[in-house]
Amino acid sequence: MQRTRKRRPRFRLKPENIIYEDQELIVVNKPAGLLAVPIPRSKVQNMRDLLNEYLLRRKQKAIIVHRIDRYTSGLMVFAKNQRVHAHLVRQFLAHTPHRIYLTMVRGVPEAEEGELRHYLRLTRHGFRQVVVEGEEQGGTLAITRYRLLARLKEVSLLEVQLVTGLKNQIRVQFWAAGHPILGDRHYDPAELREKAIDRQALHAFRLGFTHPGSGKYVAFQAPIPEDFRRLWKKYGGNLSELDALQKPR
Repeated sequence: MQRTRKRRPRFRLKPENIIYEDQELIVVNKPAGLLAVPIPRSKVQNMRDLLNEYLLRRKQKAIIVHRIDRYTSGLMVFAKNQRVHAHLVRQFLAHTPHRIYLTMVRGVPEAEEGELRHYLRLTRHGFRQVVVEGEEQGGTLAITRYRLLARLKEVSLLEVQLVTGLKNQIRVQFWAAGHPILGDRHYDPAELREKAIDRQALHAFRLGFTHPGSGKYVAFQAPIPEDFRRLWKKYGGNLSELDALQKPR
């Protein structure tokens, strides 16, 4: 069951949403609540169209490379031409980009570091992933690694690395492991009771890949959003723990 969300104001692209830009690509910090890419036959705002409005005066366009969920915040990269797009897509298909998320989950995982492996199948009912036994049931292997950053009485702060990149992968795997993401009522209806955040507490924090032009590895980081910080504080977390994560590495 999905709770009806509050009506949100229209988004506009702000300078702080642009993390990096050159003649070949653009890296953005997508706000939670904004679609990453258009939905067919829908006029709902999305990051690609906002970028195209921004790039129009330079006769450039944003080309989709990958996606993150509407109510997940954080980093995305868009190509500006087909050559760069093809290069980046090959990297994402090969799972070579370094994709790090921050999340808060219920409870504390048994191991401070670990790897989640599930077979997931996308269903039309609710457009969600379900866990199945294997490929023979239509499943695709999903692999997610995590590291415990801090623990509180009720919740844990985790750093999560995508190895594969299926739809809703992090969300469904932690739910299946018994540690649902705070605010993720799509996979755990009990999260309807969480009033401190109006979305899943999931942030695409770091993104690294090989730049198609220079051939060098580049890495970017998105600031931790305010609703995530408020949620951590609500459960007794120290904001200095989040601030420390944002210091240059």
